[in-house]
Amino acid sequence: MSWNDAFDQEKLDGVWRAFTRQYERQPRIHTIYKNHRPVLVKENSLLIKLRNQTQQHELSKERSNITSYLRRSLRNARIELNFEISQEEDNGPKKAFTVADKYKVMSEKNPALALFRKEFNLDLE
Repeated sequence: MSWNDAFDQEKLDGVWRAFTRQYERQPRIHTIYKNHRPVLVKENSLLIKLRNQTQQHELSKERSNITSYLRRSLRNARIELNFEISQEEDNGPKKAFTVADKYKVMSEKNPALALFRKEFNLDLE
């Protein structure tokens, strides 16, 4: 049994899809896994580009589980997994995670919301 089997991006993607299905009942981590797949950078080196430090923190806690699964499934004990926060501009809509961010996005779409909040002296919680 060889623990240095070669693999390509296509095989990695298939294994990653199977891995992410295990986390469907954990929406936060499942979303991160689903939206940020690993990319084969070198022969045994994988990179996952993330949007922010929160995602990096979540995946760092799971690094050993991820690496073990990938090594076992791809039959390659030399796999190394790295994370990077992407500096690229995201052309899609910005995601609002905090209450303040959500309020800001909603009030930009509907300026009357700011008047409503002020009129009724509402706080963000």
